[in-house]
Amino acid sequence: MFKDRDIAILGAGALLAILTALLLPFSLPWKVLFSFLILVFFMFLALLRLGPDRVTPEEWLKRRISFRLRAHRYVYQQQQPVTTNAPPARQAAQQAPAPAEPPRPTPQPRKPRKSISPSLSLAFDEVGIYPLVTVFLAVVGVWFAIWVAQGGGVELSRIFNHR
Repeated sequence: MFKDRDIAILGAGALLAILTALLLPFSLPWKVLFSFLILVFFMFLALLRLGPDRVTPEEWLKRRISFRLRAHRYVYQQQQPVTTNAPPARQAAQQAPAPAEPPRPTPQPRKPRKSISPSLSLAFDEVGIYPLVTVFLAVVGVWFAIWVAQGGGVELSRIFNHR
């Protein structure tokens, strides 16, 4: 159904968001903002696919690094050197008029690609929306529990007892 890698990233993001909400020494709105940004970043990371074949970021990075470290084979073509000490028979054959070749079209220079960054997409079809919503609701539930524990229950009682 979905891959373990995506669930692990979503779980790590949810855990980090919850720990951020618990441990930061800021007021509750700042804690919620920081943990929400962390959660959105990890959701984006779980869905991110890079390159033309849409692979995960770690696979894409592994391919790029291995390509850069791998030895490349370059071919340097040079004009054939002209020999001056050739036998007379070869010189006569070389001086014979060559048959007329049809004119070749001049090659057009290649235009460089416009895109600097790799092509990227989000894999909603692979991961699905249900794990994302589940993690988000779990983190929101923990935010609510933290808010109630830090005095939100008193605020709720004031709201409901106010006539």
